[in-house]
Amino acid sequence: MDFQNNKKTFLAKLDKSKKGGIDEKVISLIGVINSKENYYTTSSCSGRVGLLKGSEKKNETEWLKVSHDLIKEDFFGLENNKGLVWLRLEPFIMHICCKDLESANILLGGAKRTYKKSCILSVSNKFIVEIRGSEQLKMPFYDDGELLFSGELTWLRNFINEKLGKIWEGINKFELILKELK
Repeated sequence: MDFQNNKKTFLAKLDKSKKGGIDEKVISLIGVINSKENYYTTSSCSGRVGLLKGSEKKNETEWLKVSHDLIKEDFFGLENNKGLVWLRLEPFIMHICCKDLESANILLGGAKRTYKKSCILSVSNKFIVEIRGSEQLKMPFYDDGELLFSGELTWLRNFINEKLGKIWEGINKFELILKELK
């Protein structure tokens, strides 16, 4: 199957993410990418904050709370939690399938203007570029119901919301850069 048929088939598939839909803050960006002949998106996250427990493996992690939006101070409250609970802020991430290596390099060149950690992830049977932001936070937050963070929760909420704002500013900048690419 050629690239355009692969693109059409992939974009017609149902969303299989846990969330069950595309993050609002990346819909416009996804539209720009998918309108270009040499690219299509395969996955994305506009950045999120969560309280979670479990291992680092995706299928062994239980998300107790998650938000793709600014959080309120009550976000930090949990009842009757056992074990270690982590507070995690994750950056913007997107995977984009490219028609060929030249297209991947053009996309990567544009992405690196905003997202230094971006890379070509795969060149085996598809050319996949990973766009990844750097705004993140990870810290143990509760242990057997005891809050481990000793600072002010209002300060922490403001700090996280500021980081989320920076993540979303980066998405907007990246969209403007992509509009210039062929």
